Amino acid sequence: MQPYSRRSRLLEKCCFLLSASESYQNASVDLATLTGVKVTHSSLHRLVQRQEFSYPQAKLAIAQVSIDGGKVRLRY
Repeated sequence: MQPYSRRSRLLEKCCFLLSASESYQNASVDLATLTGVKVTHSSLHRLVQRQEFSYPQAKLAIAQVSIDGGKVRLRY
């Protein structure tokens, strides 16, 4: 656990996984059902906003992106 933290790293990971796939309200309900620990939707939102995520770096330059089957060309 982090210093002065009330949540374990595993619980935080569960919070991130549930919050990424559904709304904070539904994640709160599912978290209580799965783990028995009640975390409010506003606490989940604060936890996600406070986290610093590292973004992946592209190894090759990207020339176009496919979105819903359509192609979007990137201009430099």
